[in-house]
Amino acid sequence: MNRSDRGSKHLCADCAIKYYDLGKPAACPKCGAAPVPVLTPAQIRAAARRKAP
Repeated sequence: MNRSDRGSKHLCADCAIKYYDLGKPAACPKCGAAPVPVLTPAQIRAAARRKAP
């Protein structure tokens, strides 16, 4: 499976498992909680640069 086929990676806020959404809006497959996207360090730095004055 290609990386692009997996969709976005998420981390469940309730049960702390990581899972991919397969390109569709998806809740946690284990407990059904709403998804929280997992950010890479580069994405975190880019967001911090955008917020800095």
